[in-house]
Amino acid sequence: MTFTQIPQQYAPLGGELRYTVTTQEAATLDLHIVDAGSGKAVGAKRFAGATAASFDAAPCLRRAVRFVPTTGGTGFHATDGRTVMALVEAQTVSADTVPGKQAAGTAAENPLTSPLRTFLPRMTAITAPALLTTMPLTRLIACGECDELTLFSDEACTVIVTAQAGTTATARSYRTLTGGVLVFRLDTRDFPGAETLTVDAGACGTIAYTLVAAIPEARRLAWRSSAGSIEHYTFPVERSVTLETAKKRAYGSGGHLVAQAATERRSVLVSAYETREVVEALAEICATPDVWLAAEAGYEAVDTVTDKAVVHRHGAVSCLEIEIRDKRKTGALWN
Repeated sequence: MTFTQIPQQYAPLGGELRYTVTTQEAATLDLHIVDAGSGKAVGAKRFAGATAASFDAAPCLRRAVRFVPTTGGTGFHATDGRTVMALVEAQTVSADTVPGKQAAGTAAENPLTSPLRTFLPRMTAITAPALLTTMPLTRLIACGECDELTLFSDEACTVIVTAQAGTTATARSYRTLTGGVLVFRLDTRDFPGAETLTVDAGACGTIAYTLVAAIPEARRLAWRSSAGSIEHYTFPVERSVTLETAKKRAYGSGGHLVAQAATERRSVLVSAYETREVVEALAEICATPDVWLAAEAGYEAVDTVTDKAVVHRHGAVSCLEIEIRDKRKTGALWN
């Protein structure tokens, strides 16, 4: 057996990840897609009486993508779940072998393992060095807020954060030992009194922040973007908050009784008036599977109710209005 086609290193999970195995003679081929991080098989294929087996591993590997926003101070943080490392194991088996089980006295023949590949949870291919983001490189951030940058570098990376306050500038340097996918977290509380912050990641890119006063009623969301990063944006207006309660009732000698109640909190958030490019980036909040509400104590998972976003109106800048709710309902039992 021979692998005649395997995906490129750092190929995107949003595209096709095709593996092809060929044999000189027709045989029954078993192929197992293995998540190298956990060591578990995430998918399997069987081809009977074939001299070639070709399949797309992307649908199985997308299920292995799991990551959440980082917490902590300014600097580089762990990148757990930001990539998927996988390989494919191929073997020929006897025709009477049941899929997933080895028949008694029947040994697997010619086992073959593909090279290990690392895949990025993004839609399109990209080459290093790069900054993985869908948001603009010039941003507003309130005092006390945090942001997260995802870097893709083929070598060790140095990030210099410059804080400007009036005519005074101070700089701090942060460095990694290796390349690959890197996560850099910026906490404005580490730079008290700063008016602007510049995060220079060298060849990966530079982000410029202007610090503004915090708005008490503002809500900051984080979400997993199509670039394979976690983006942040502060919605300055919380237009409404609705508490919806669903009750299960029972009828007895005392009349109608509430047996159980579940409460759901919904909030309607409105963005600032932004350019079309920014609104299109924010519109991904409606489609992404993972959204969080940033708070002082950390991140709380939420569900986006809105399924439609208007990203462009002729002759005018646009704002985005979305509705979010708690990920889980709050239930209470009553006697």
